[in-house]
Formats: sequence, C-alpha cells, structure tokens
Amino acid sequence: MKYYFCFLLLISLLSGFAQDQLFKKDNSKLDVKILEINQTEIKYKMFNYLDGPTIIISKSEVALIIYQNGSHEAIITKPEPTLIYENSNSTQIQLNKDKLKLEKFLNLISTKNLVSVNVMDPLNGTFSLSYLREFAHNNANLYIPVSVGFTEPYMNQSSVNTFYSPNRYNVSDYKFSRKTFEIGLGIHLQTTGKRAVTHYIGPYIAIAQYSGTFSENKFTTDSLGYNVLVEKIDHSFILNRTFFMLNNGFLFRVTQNFNIIVNAAFGVKKDIYVSNNPEKYYNSTNNYIYPSTFPISAFKLGLGFGYRF
Repeated sequence: MKYYFCFLLLISLLSGFAQDQLFKKDNSKLDVKILEINQTEIKYKMFNYLDGPTIIISKSEVALIIYQNGSHEAIITKPEPTLIYENSNSTQIQLNKDKLKLEKFLNLISTKNLVSVNVMDPLNGTFSLSYLREFAHNNANLYIPVSVGFTEPYMNQSSVNTFYSPNRYNVSDYKFSRKTFEIGLGIHLQTTGKRAVTHYIGPYIAIAQYSGTFSENKFTTDSLGYNVLVEKIDHSFILNRTFFMLNNGFLFRVTQNFNIIVNAAFGVKKDIYVSNNPEKYYNSTNNYIYPSTFPISAFKLGLGFGYRF
C-alpha cells in the first residue's frame, strides 16, 4: 500500500510538468495548454492558470510550439493578400503621384545650361542668342545675352520719341541706322526654383552700340526777323549706350532639353557719343524740345526658345 501511494504521487508530479510551450516571433516563451489550432488562430490557456480565460492569438505572431510529449510544430503563415480599392488607398495614390512628380522635376533640372534665341529681337532689327546657367541648387541663374543688328532698330527708333528726343530747332531728323551690337549680364534669384515653371528677378546691365544720322539745320534771319532755313547738312554718329535695369521673367522647363524664357526689363540708360555728338550743333537760344523727365528711360522685352543641356 505504501508503494501504491508513492506511485500515484509520482504520476501527479509528472503530470504537473506536462505543459505545452509556445514561442512567439518576438522571442518570448509561454507555458500554455494548447486547446485548438485553426487556419488563422491558436487558442490556449496559461498553464499556471488553467481555470482562467481562453486566450486567442493570431498564428502570424507565433513561431513554434513544443507540445508536452516533446513534438514540435513550426508555425508558417502566408501573408494575407492586400486588396487595394480605389476609394480606400488615397494616401498611397497621392504618394505615388508625388513620387512621379518628383522624378519628373529631377529629370527637368538634371540639365543646368540653356542656349536660346530671342524671337522678338528680329522685330527690332537684331539677331540675338542668350546663355543661361542655373546654380545654387536652382535658386539663382546667370544670364548673358548677345545680339548683333542687321537693319534699322525699329523699337529703339520709337523709344527716341517716347523717352528722349535730341532734336532741337537746328538739329533734326535724329535717327538710328543700326544697332551694331549689345552684350548684357544678369544675375537673378529664382523665387520658385523648385518648380517646373520658375519666376526670376534681379539686376541686369548691358552695353550696346548704335550708329545713326541727324541733320544740321543752318538758318538766317530775314528782314522781318524770322529764321529762314538756308542749308541742311547730314551727319552720322556712333553712340555707346549703357543700360541699368531690373530684369523680371519666367523660365518654363518644358522638357529636359527644351525651355522657354520670357522676360521684361525696365530701368535707365546712359548715352556716350563716340563720334559726332549732335549736342555740339544745338542752338541754345532756339531750344524748344527738352529731354523727357520720365524716370524709366529703357526697357527690354524677350521671348526665347532654347535648348537645355
């Protein structure tokens, strides 16, 4: 009888250590009593609290189960397919759009140099090329236009009467024959450099040379005291003009290799006659036409199409 009770006690102790072991993917281990395993879940009770509630855990959180008899079961789960619905993934769609937009922009600014032709300059009797270089992470640009004349500069001709007319009573028919050349330099800040269309603004200076003609009028006084034209002498001149302007425009990065540039510059000019200054023919006593006092005496417009590289 004594050996019988010892055998029952031994069986009881051994059954007390007969627990299942559940290993989770976070490297934690639980002593449990496995109740049920289905396709997605595992149901168990804590071994030290078998009268407690049934706990349910997803199979995706479990790595391994070692049963009380020593057998092992590795838990392998396949990832559940993610269904994407048009109306439920707006965030992902927006992220994809932003990514594509960024890639497109990076492609546009991968080239930094632009050579363009100003299609408006032929209207002024000149042909021009300009070079633009973006720098400082596309926050600024360097702008260098060069132009040569091939016929009468019509727009400059009209500006003679708009801003400043050197004609005097005895000096007339002041006219530009040709713009010989112009070269400029602009340094601009690009206020929207991180976009496909960027606005820029900054100082611009330029030097140009013009050739032209004017007439010297010689008068005599008749018996009634009136001036009578007796001779008209034609003269030619060469004029150097310096511009100091504020340039303002837009750069359209259409593609990686094609850009459009639009600009408008306004400011003042300073004229220096290299030869035959008409002022030496003025008659101060017959000075009827005065220079304009309008503060803006120079302007420049441009529309360029160019190759970007």
